[in-house]
Amino acid sequence: HILIDAPCSATGIFRRHPDVLHRVDGADIANRAHYQALMLDAAAGAVATGGTLVYAVCSLEPEEGETQT
Repeated sequence: HILIDAPCSATGIFRRHPDVLHRVDGADIANRAHYQALMLDAAAGAVATGGTLVYAVCSLEPEEGETQT
């Protein structure tokens, strides 16, 4: 089993840290999403047959979550 707790923009913690919404921009999110995709690709190749890959982020951005491929 593989767990990826990927580095992300952290927009999901804005209630505790409202400054995150002011310091993260679209380019930052796109850059992080790119590296997250690389991590997912590498991990997918390492998962054993019948294994599980879990991907987690604390971001509300679709690029870093549900639309990440």
